[in-house]
Amino acid sequence: MVKAGSAIVAGAALAALLAVAGSAQAEQRSFSIFAGILTDNTWEDYFLTPWETDPQDPGLLGIAFTQPLGRGFDTRFGEVRWEIEFQIVRHAGVQSNWEFNLPIAARLMPEKPVLGVFDTMAFGIGPSHSDKEPALELARGDAAQKDQVYWYAEVERRSRERDCCSFFARIHHRSDAYGLIGEGGSSNGLVVGMRTTF
Repeated sequence: MVKAGSAIVAGAALAALLAVAGSAQAEQRSFSIFAGILTDNTWEDYFLTPWETDPQDPGLLGIAFTQPLGRGFDTRFGEVRWEIEFQIVRHAGVQSNWEFNLPIAARLMPEKPVLGVFDTMAFGIGPSHSDKEPALELARGDAAQKDQVYWYAEVERRSRERDCCSFFARIHHRSDAYGLIGEGGSSNGLVVGMRTTF
């Protein structure tokens, strides 16, 4: 059962989304569903030694609501747009907890697909709250804590058959931001998902 603190965080996040809802057209909002695994690796390992990725028993399933924030700006690499996302994540297995994340993200919209495959790239960061101390984070560090910093790095490919849908892959990361908000173990996951606009 989700505890009162988690419900408050979820309510505050939903209020934040509603507060900015009028700043963008309805068709730009999106809903996502994603699933993935946590690993006993640092996020750097995914790039430096991907063949040593060590999947753990916990898996995760999440939903997310994304709302654009104002206007973007042009760069030499393409347009950059701002957005805010509210996530509800359920972990299962060794680590069985609820997780709530509220990242603000910058999304690059290049004129041509990156590597001929990816239509957008995004990086988001914000607060994360768990309804209890995550077991895997405790196993990976000297301590675990409910409140952490969350970030994700994403690549997205839009469906060539339906304009409303896209598919994405992410690194899903929670940590104490190098001790900035406490001393807790980190967790890293690899997720894939599907997104639709509404």
